[in-house]
Amino acid sequence: MNGYQEKYVEGYAKLLTYNQGMEIYQKTKQFTENYLDRIRDGRLTAHMNDSARSVPSNIREGAKRRNTKAYLDFLGFARGSLEELKGDYEELKRELREGLRWSEKDKEGLRGTNKDKEGKIRIEKEIDGLLDLVYGEDCMLGRQIKSVERKALDEKDLPKKDLIRKTWKLTEEREKRFWGLARKKCGVYRDDFGVIRREKDK
Repeated sequence: MNGYQEKYVEGYAKLLTYNQGMEIYQKTKQFTENYLDRIRDGRLTAHMNDSARSVPSNIREGAKRRNTKAYLDFLGFARGSLEELKGDYEELKRELREGLRWSEKDKEGLRGTNKDKEGKIRIEKEIDGLLDLVYGEDCMLGRQIKSVERKALDEKDLPKKDLIRKTWKLTEEREKRFWGLARKKCGVYRDDFGVIRREKDK
């Protein structure tokens, strides 16, 4: 579907989900650089940065795919990565509040927070602000996915099993109406074996 590419490839940069995804990625890189230890938190840092980067990357890559079904798949990947990032921030917030990441005597807490209580308050606010962005992005992606699903249905570009199921249901309803009218108006009906008969043939 060349029309699909022409319509979406350039348009992704205007999407709120893409732009907010980029903002989340930049702020996550800043956060991990400022507050996580390069050695002790190396794996966590890599995971958070990769998850954040994956959100706008999948939106962008999905827009370059050949059909709406592929775009839907990549929007789903973006939302999955966002969920992973949300889990990391929520876990850090929990550890911070339970004193696992910060205390006045802690030497291995979040960098910038282990010297005073103001530092702890500051980092909590920063995590809350980032989580607000992540929750907002999740809501917007959910709405975007629903919108694209409707488009996929209109374009008959849903997964085959879903499309077939919906098509069968519509076909059954239409056939039922058709044969009801045919019998009422013309006395024509289709028997249990699929043979078309007239009422007088009984």
